[in-house]
Amino acid sequence: MTEAVTVQLDATAADVGVPAAVAGQIPLASTLAPGTRVVVRASATRRGGVLGRLLGPRREPVPRSTACTALLVRGYVDIGADDAGAWGRAPPAT
Repeated sequence: MTEAVTVQLDATAADVGVPAAVAGQIPLASTLAPGTRVVVRASATRRGGVLGRLLGPRREPVPRSTACTALLVRGYVDIGADDAGAWGRAPPAT
């Protein structure tokens, strides 16, 4: 059975529209078992101040192109996306 990892991005201190900022929150593919699927959720959380603690974190959409680019930069293959998020797999062992 193939492992899976879900990444919930944090938009509090990062611009989730910038691939480099998103990539920094995704593990390197080389640190995971070959074939591990990584899913980046389509919305990031943004925490903030007292009101944020009372109402809970806000959601901010993550552009598909940004999430896919970040996965590519981190070394993933078989990358795709839909309304729920983006995904990729750690490459097979060579």
